[in-house]
Amino acid sequence: MSGDFSVRRAEAGDASALAELNGFVQDLHRSHEPAVYTRPEAAEVAAWFLTQLDDDNVRMWVATAGGASVGYVSVLVKAREGHLFCHARAWWEVDQIGVHPAWRRRGVARALLRVVAADAEQAGVDRLLLSSQSFNTGAQEAWRHLGFEPQSTRFAIDPRRLRE
Repeated sequence: MSGDFSVRRAEAGDASALAELNGFVQDLHRSHEPAVYTRPEAAEVAAWFLTQLDDDNVRMWVATAGGASVGYVSVLVKAREGHLFCHARAWWEVDQIGVHPAWRRRGVARALLRVVAADAEQAGVDRLLLSSQSFNTGAQEAWRHLGFEPQSTRFAIDPRRLRE
């Protein structure tokens, strides 16, 4: 990690701090797509994090510095059976990652993802996936810098536009 912060598995006592960190990410998304993203109350988000921390298919880590939470990552454990067109596979999906604005560009996201990668490898998982909204070019640059490669592109349209 870094001498300034450390990373550990998140616990129930972290729910309020996770909710606060999530607020920075949610605000960014809401500012770009207010018709899609909401701004729930912190208590609602903390309660949601508690349910996630109790879910066997979710893994969460938090970065702390001086007793304060400065970043977090949550991962969904995924698997798909093989079928005619694809082999069976298992992967971890980075569902959320957020770093307090004062701690960005200090290696927090990198440290969080390295811990995720180590645990994934130990669990026999050989693929980490994550998604990013197209407006979030800063995050996309960071993911590329860390070695993530684009895998697919998702498009959206209001169906009324196709009738024009």
